Amino acid sequence: MDLNIAIKQTQKLVLTPQMEQSLAVLQMGLQELEQQIEEEVLSNPMLTYEETEDREEPERDSEEDESEEGQISIYERQSCKAANTGQFREDYQSYLNSLVDEKSCGTSLKEYLRMQLYTKQISFRRQKIEEYLIECMEESGYLKMTNQEISRILGLSQHETEREIRFLQNLEPRGVFARNIQECLLLQIESMEGETEELRRLVNHYMEEILHNKIPKICKETGWSRKKVLSLTARIKELEPVPGRGYGNGEAGEFIYPDFTVRRTDEGYRVILNRERMKIPQINTEYLPLLDREKSGENYEYLQEQYQNARMLLKNISRREETLCRVAEAIVQRQREFFEKGKMYLSSMNLADIALDIDMHESTVSRALKDKYLECRWGIFELKYFFSNKGTEKNARSCIEKIVQKEDKTKPLSDAQIVKELEKMGVDISRRTVVKYREQLQIPNALQRKKYC
Repeated sequence: MDLNIAIKQTQKLVLTPQMEQSLAVLQMGLQELEQQIEEEVLSNPMLTYEETEDREEPERDSEEDESEEGQISIYERQSCKAANTGQFREDYQSYLNSLVDEKSCGTSLKEYLRMQLYTKQISFRRQKIEEYLIECMEESGYLKMTNQEISRILGLSQHETEREIRFLQNLEPRGVFARNIQECLLLQIESMEGETEELRRLVNHYMEEILHNKIPKICKETGWSRKKVLSLTARIKELEPVPGRGYGNGEAGEFIYPDFTVRRTDEGYRVILNRERMKIPQINTEYLPLLDREKSGENYEYLQEQYQNARMLLKNISRREETLCRVAEAIVQRQREFFEKGKMYLSSMNLADIALDIDMHESTVSRALKDKYLECRWGIFELKYFFSNKGTEKNARSCIEKIVQKEDKTKPLSDAQIVKELEKMGVDISRRTVVKYREQLQIPNALQRKKYC
């Protein structure tokens, strides 16, 4: 072995800081880019925001203001220690009533139950037990822990545990804290007016038959007429098997602000880049004279460096917008039938197609798609929706829903017949895939969908 020195020529790609920032900016979603710009403006004196005229706040309806203020004041009372005052309980109850119509606004089921609990006149010890049980409840509204487990943890007798569970089962929505679907439905039947003995009998003894729509078997074993059985099962199917459905998780939903809006014009479809929300910075002209006045020194070098960084950022933001527009326009051009007719007409498309159309590399197109959204008359879609298999799946699922909606319910289509109907619509998938999508859509099989005269 010996050591020697040799000269070798190689080629490799080295990313400059400008190229690295350009790729990073292109990949950023709107919210991430806003945060990045904010940090740059705070740290770079050569950047500032463009002065804009103050926009007038839209006038709010006085009645709406009053209702919002009322809700806030009532909610604040919930945190105070005045839970024993009659006025608080009355105000709080009115607040609970308003929440019934606003379940989708983010109020969780557990929060809603706790609010009802605080209006009840029970001992401090019982309140703590109920709060623990509420935390043990699943988001669906069911209680999966056994009485033995709860009794062991809380140090209660079986009788005490069952009493506290029965107490919580009387809260709204009815059906919460059930241990199984039968108990859930029976709790709801208890709150119904009129004679309910026959409904309880069906739920107790014929749940499997109801779930699988075996009406003739129920008629044979009960001796009831088909009309009576259909009427009773229809009432049971109106009950809610998942009492926690419709409630939020207690967190405010994330608002998606689309990067593009697609508008239909006489010439075709126009892609509009939404820039209203994002504040674009500009060069701070107050410091430019210092660059001309000072040609050397520590201050000059610092300002010169910050000036170059500012120009690089603005250039990369502009390049980002240009690239995004080209990608979005190419997508709209290839998916014209989708924007014209709807989700069922989504065409197959991949990154290579768009990269070829706009003469860019596939990796650049991929970065441009990340966390970007497009709004059209069919809704708001992530740009990746137009490429991934999820788009094709949604198209197939949408077609299946449409076929099932139009079928003759007295002679529902089998999965094999649905496959043939899909072929007529230009969707080529197997029967097994139809079964998978149907189950994802929670569409029963043909037997369960059958309606008897």
